[in-house]
Amino acid sequence: MRQANASPAVLPLVGVLARPPLPVDLDPMLAELFGAARCASDACRFDWTDYYDPEMGPGLVRSFRAYAPKPAGQLAAWKLSTGEIENLYRRDGKRTVNLDPGYITLGGLFLASTKDGPHRLYLTHGIYGELTLLYRRGRWESLPWTFPDFRSGRYDRFLTECRERLKHQSGVPAPEQKSPGAS
Repeated sequence: MRQANASPAVLPLVGVLARPPLPVDLDPMLAELFGAARCASDACRFDWTDYYDPEMGPGLVRSFRAYAPKPAGQLAAWKLSTGEIENLYRRDGKRTVNLDPGYITLGGLFLASTKDGPHRLYLTHGIYGELTLLYRRGRWESLPWTFPDFRSGRYDRFLTECRERLKHQSGVPAPEQKSPGAS
């Protein structure tokens, strides 16, 4: 059996879905968990689905915060901790803020979920991980299960900036990408 490698560096990020304005203490709480945000995206109208409207109301926007690279293996803990932060903002039992933690590697964007699915890998404590976007041939590629807003390319520029930060901060060369099924 081949020796296991050390944990690779990943670039943590959190997708924030909420109605503006965001709570003023949200970023300081996220900083307690991840450290200070290194960059943040602009807020984009979240108009891909009305799935969240019954709970959070209309007029949602999504933005992202990215942090300094960290060792991989913490995704489930990040999801559990961001769930606790979401609970602090509940009103009448409903979320007002939805936090989606994940991370970028040189090969893709991975997100955490509490929902099972055939494309999700169980991590621990009821948390699953999912490859949401694949980075190949210099661009982000969606997969059959990729959420429509991620599939749209709306976030690609920010995600690419984050990937470049990871590449330069970790000092790791990008892996050679092969086509699916290539060995």
